Amino acid sequence: MTEHVTIGTRGSALALVQAHWVRGEIIKLSPHLDVHVLIIQTSGDKSQAANTPLSSYSEKGIFAKELEVALLDGEIDVAVHSMKDMASTLPDRLHIAAVPLRQDARDAIVGRPLAQLRPGDRVGTGSVRRSALIRYLRPDLNIVDIRGNVDTRIGKLKEGQYESIVLAVAGLNRLGRSSVIDEVLDPNSFVPDPGQGALAIQTRVDDLLTNKIVAELNHDPSFVAITAERAFLAQYGGGCQTPVGAWATVDGENIRLTAMAALDGTVPRYTVVTGSVLDPVAMGKAAAQKLLSA
Repeated sequence: MTEHVTIGTRGSALALVQAHWVRGEIIKLSPHLDVHVLIIQTSGDKSQAANTPLSSYSEKGIFAKELEVALLDGEIDVAVHSMKDMASTLPDRLHIAAVPLRQDARDAIVGRPLAQLRPGDRVGTGSVRRSALIRYLRPDLNIVDIRGNVDTRIGKLKEGQYESIVLAVAGLNRLGRSSVIDEVLDPNSFVPDPGQGALAIQTRVDDLLTNKIVAELNHDPSFVAITAERAFLAQYGGGCQTPVGAWATVDGENIRLTAMAALDGTVPRYTVVTGSVLDPVAMGKAAAQKLLSA
């Protein structure tokens, strides 16, 4: 059996919390393994340091590409990602080997709740999805781009650069910062990013021993829900410049998928599809086709 497992991750505080959680879970399952974490800088991290807007990138994956290269080169054995950072299609030879129990998928307002913001107040977000939904709900607000990790963004809010910012509930919870949340947004209308709140544990397809180890971390309902959301994203063709959202929930043998796309960048259209856990890909594709045909 493999004696050494190297986990690759970005270097942000949230990414490190996530990677070390996976490390701890692997050690619980296989105490004999030597498991360590390797930080790899991604192009997304470099663009963040340069304050380049995320919306300037045509595709998702800028926070994952270098980790995937390290996997393919054998530099690491496992890559741990925030699922929402993953491109809709993966490189040959790589796959998502496990999705642990998904955390809260919703978005949060830190600062003044939406209903309490005054016309012209500044709301910070780097997401075209969040921007489109806020503009739809409150067209009188001033949406301002924001970059940086969670603590950097909260710091900018405290400095008065924004009246509110939008962050993922799961990230705040994982960092122990849930106390800063002032409002949690309804995922039926403020539809989350595909994969938000979930982790992607990525490995090489042919690394059978590592796959066997990390498979123990998989949570089947979370994996099925994420599969439906990512199938929607792939079929719709969403990237960093496309305001789309998808949120799937599993109840026994059934899935409910809520999907959103702001076709003109401002007015969101919604669809809800239901189906069997046996074919989440078909559900995701069906939701995308409904919105595309609209």
